[in-house]
Amino acid sequence: MGCGAWLAAGCILSAVFTRTPNSIVSADPGLRRSLQLPCVFEMRKTIPLSNETETVLLNVRLQLPAAGRPQAESLPADTLPSFIVQEPSVDILQYTDEDIDMLDCRISPYSTANTQILWPGREVRAHGLDTWFTCTIKHTAGKYAATAFLVQGHEDREHQTAGQLHQGIAEQTHVSAVLAVRTRLPRLRSALGSDAALDCAFAADPRVAVAVGWALRRRGRRERRITASSGGRAEMLPEPRGNATLLLRRVEIGDEGTYICAVRAAALELEQAVQLQVTEQPTVTVNVHSLSLVEGEQQKLVCDIRNYYPADIQAQWLREPRGAGQLPDSVPNVLSSSHRQSSNGTYSFSRFFLLTATLRDNGRTYTCRVEHASLRAPVRRSVTVAMREATSTSWLLLLLLSLTGCLVAALHHLHKGGIGGVRGGGERAMLCRTVSAVLGHHDAPELQCGRAALQSRPLSFIYSQLLYFVFPSACPSAERS
Repeated sequence: MGCGAWLAAGCILSAVFTRTPNSIVSADPGLRRSLQLPCVFEMRKTIPLSNETETVLLNVRLQLPAAGRPQAESLPADTLPSFIVQEPSVDILQYTDEDIDMLDCRISPYSTANTQILWPGREVRAHGLDTWFTCTIKHTAGKYAATAFLVQGHEDREHQTAGQLHQGIAEQTHVSAVLAVRTRLPRLRSALGSDAALDCAFAADPRVAVAVGWALRRRGRRERRITASSGGRAEMLPEPRGNATLLLRRVEIGDEGTYICAVRAAALELEQAVQLQVTEQPTVTVNVHSLSLVEGEQQKLVCDIRNYYPADIQAQWLREPRGAGQLPDSVPNVLSSSHRQSSNGTYSFSRFFLLTATLRDNGRTYTCRVEHASLRAPVRRSVTVAMREATSTSWLLLLLLSLTGCLVAALHHLHKGGIGGVRGGGERAMLCRTVSAVLGHHDAPELQCGRAALQSRPLSFIYSQLLYFVFPSACPSAERS
């Protein structure tokens, strides 16, 4: 490798890693390594000469505390306003060590209605109030969410001059994190009848009393407070301190909704939402698994989907391709039944179509494909079609005509005296016995030609009429009626 190639490789490596005396920071560092998180500051502002308000958004930086490192020296040399979290503070980094590009950070002012918040370790002044903020960090993929109270002392606020303010915030705002609430599962799916653990935890000064409560919020209904009791369906998990997880046993469809974990300490209250979605996998069946049809024959194919939740579901009939690498075709003219809801809240319905068999269907596979929120992969149920030859009635008709022709020829031959010169009554008896033998009526001395024959032996009656048409003397005139 030449010198130019080595120099290029060294430049690339130096761009990816930057070595500092305390650590190595990658191009896409986790939050615990960088300790800096880009945030958006949201502030409501009243429009002059009107009663309307507008939301002001400003890009800021959240600088987290680092042991043994001066925070002011670690800030980048730019004019971006910074919220510098200083010690002592609760740990808001728990379960938050992710790529900073996957984190959404919002900071907002928190109104105390001009009241002094009494908090352990903070000095109470006769004049001047502390300034409070809320900071919310959410994972964009829904892995966790955390909210913390940040407080700025009155003395720090007084040291800010007008020249240091930027849209109402100082270039550097020194705060402390005093209370944090987080959940590792903001969105939780639970199967019907199973147990669900709604994760919630808090961090606070051990000297402050903390109260935890849960409530269920559902659209269009009143908020319902959850009463947790040992041995009941809803139970708060015991120690350690800081664990506020709610265990919900034997989940029902009525348990679905948004659960609010509310943590109250002093005059502060933080809420963390956990959305519970109840799911139940569908049971998918088809009315047949294999078919043997003749061309033109029709068969109804039914895909029955039962006991699923929620109601949103996708089901379709597909005609599988014969060759590899080809996509299946959707079967046209497929009908659906209405959704039926059972007593436990689950749903059922059917998808069906009428198959008219053709020769191209021989060896063809039809598949019912079902997609649902409770399924990791679609469910497939298939029907295989085989074609068979039809039993044609034309061969039976041809055989019947051939027998008729042979019989007529034989009778004509007898009538002309081809058998030993039989004449008169003997000839008629011979003819009748011959027809009876052909028809299998060996016990009949003579062929009956009347209505009684039509009722008892219809085929014999037909042949007797044919015999009479060719040879009128073959049957007595008294029996023809």
